[in-house]
Amino acid sequence: MPIDLHQRKVLLTGASGGLGVHVARALAGAGAHLILTARDADKLSELAAACERAGAQVSVIAADLANPDDRARLIESAGEIDVLINNAGVEYTRRLLDQSDAQVHDQIALNLAVPIDLTRRVLPPMLARKRGTIVNISSMSGKGATPYNSVYAATKHGLNGFTTSLGLELHGTGVHVGVVCPGFVSEGMWGRTGIRAPLALREVRPQKVAAGVMKVLRGAKQVLVTEGPVRPLLALVELFPGIEAPMLRMTNIVRTLERRADALDAAQD
Repeated sequence: MPIDLHQRKVLLTGASGGLGVHVARALAGAGAHLILTARDADKLSELAAACERAGAQVSVIAADLANPDDRARLIESAGEIDVLINNAGVEYTRRLLDQSDAQVHDQIALNLAVPIDLTRRVLPPMLARKRGTIVNISSMSGKGATPYNSVYAATKHGLNGFTTSLGLELHGTGVHVGVVCPGFVSEGMWGRTGIRAPLALREVRPQKVAAGVMKVLRGAKQVLVTEGPVRPLLALVELFPGIEAPMLRMTNIVRTLERRADALDAAQD
């Protein structure tokens, strides 16, 4: 059900950088009462000041979402919220055997376990009030194969499945849940490497992802944010699974992701 964001309390995770900044600004422009969280308190304060200048009411709660105690403190400090936006995430674009135990664990924890846990924590009061919205920021990596990013892709497939399944559970309760799946975003995780997206898909601006979040808040269940004709391709892969690998090679996606993994490995050496 679409909601009026004016003075509604919105908890946004991963707010201090990347997509979070643009989502926060879009919400501030809509008059939301923002609760911004991330680990970096200084960056949160800078963003809060910018959102306040736009006329929004803003609270800042610095927290490490990987820490269960911090998650509990965050939800308790936030109080009654109307919207939860699970935006925090981490990505290590590397070959699977080059990823450390910690890197594998961190991706599964922050990208999948944390959104599930935060959702469980905010749902009871939403269900009691018969209203609320949960927005999960996923990825196009959760819609298809993403070589050199297999763990990240697994977490995003999981987040998509969680969102869709939970949406069916919540039917008729007044609580809406939806997911936003960006492709190659020009800022944030993708943009930091300097590798350009394949011409077949191209980068998307982070403002377009923020607009996707607003679509979920207006009632959409799934928003794919890309510049290319993705839905027909996804439908073809579902009908003919064998074409996915050659299609990814033909569109230069495999080579692009390989170059990105090599660039990140070189930067870490």
